[in-house]
Amino acid sequence: MISKESIKNYIFLSIIIILLYKFINNPMQFISGIGGVASFFSPFLIGILISLLINPIVMFLEEKFNLNRLLNIFISYIFVLILLSSGFRLLIPSIVDTLNAIIKEIPIYVDIVNDFLGKYITNSELFIYIIPYIQDNLNNILINLVNILSDYSSNLLIHISSITSFIFDTLMGLILSVYMIFDKEKIGLGCKKILYSTVSNKSAHNTILFFKMCHDIFYNYIIGKIIDSLIIGSIAFVTFKFIIKIDNALFLSFIIFITNIIPYFGPFIGAVPPIVMTLVYSPIKAFWVAVFILILQQLDGNFIGPKVMGDQVGLSPLWIISAVLIGSSLFGIIGVFLSVPIAAIIKITIDKYVEKRLYINDSN
Repeated sequence: MISKESIKNYIFLSIIIILLYKFINNPMQFISGIGGVASFFSPFLIGILISLLINPIVMFLEEKFNLNRLLNIFISYIFVLILLSSGFRLLIPSIVDTLNAIIKEIPIYVDIVNDFLGKYITNSELFIYIIPYIQDNLNNILINLVNILSDYSSNLLIHISSITSFIFDTLMGLILSVYMIFDKEKIGLGCKKILYSTVSNKSAHNTILFFKMCHDIFYNYIIGKIIDSLIIGSIAFVTFKFIIKIDNALFLSFIIFITNIIPYFGPFIGAVPPIVMTLVYSPIKAFWVAVFILILQQLDGNFIGPKVMGDQVGLSPLWIISAVLIGSSLFGIIGVFLSVPIAAIIKITIDKYVEKRLYINDSN
């Protein structure tokens, strides 16, 4: 007689086979289908993310002042809103100044390119062979450029719709996060009742442990990553402003702070704007900016990051790169930030399952 455990394994294996067949048969349709399902759950994911960030403040207020929870939630959101608005008030003038400086420096960029072309390209043999090719294909290049602009303008409504959808998802996530924090005990108790009433006590207990592990990984990773990026951004600002003394120090350090939150690729992306923007008016300072960012990345990777975050994910670079690429394609910018903890949960679950099966096989 086939046991219940075997039936579960057969069902699970059948689902995996069907999904693999769908993926092999039509990969793009499969990915777009997953993306559609993922977009449906975007408000819930945003709500969970916001509640993870706000809940510690609410818990602190409850422990210290013993106020009504709804009042604590209101105070917490107002506090975060004040912090964000204060940060934007500091950043917006710096962003405006940076944009004005870039507009003024466009002629300098053009002169640099012209000087480079005049000195190195026009006198080279490669340029002699390239010119006829460019002349022959210039008409095709212009046609393709017009087509790209036409496609972009025709899809403008789609882009506006995407922005509107993101704003709607964010607002819905904000509202959902309030209910999640306010009724977190009721939500948890209701989920436990459903679990214990539908599956065995052992399966329910394992499921609760699994979601507790997910909460710990997400909470520790997100909070740790934000604190780590704040430290890196602050060090960058002090160094840019008072040691290297470059222009737009606040804006450039903010870029380093934001990009440092992005796993693996972030530090490399964040290094480009400070170096390029400083290179225009001072190659020597640009060199020192590059040296400083390299040292800062090593300091973050070997000292600050491990001290602040610990080994919360334990993923190899291959896992991280794959997770970021898949997360960005399915969930967009939210997927980029959440991909690493999700990948960590998947890896830990797979490792536990493999160890369990190996233990069972060794026992037999």
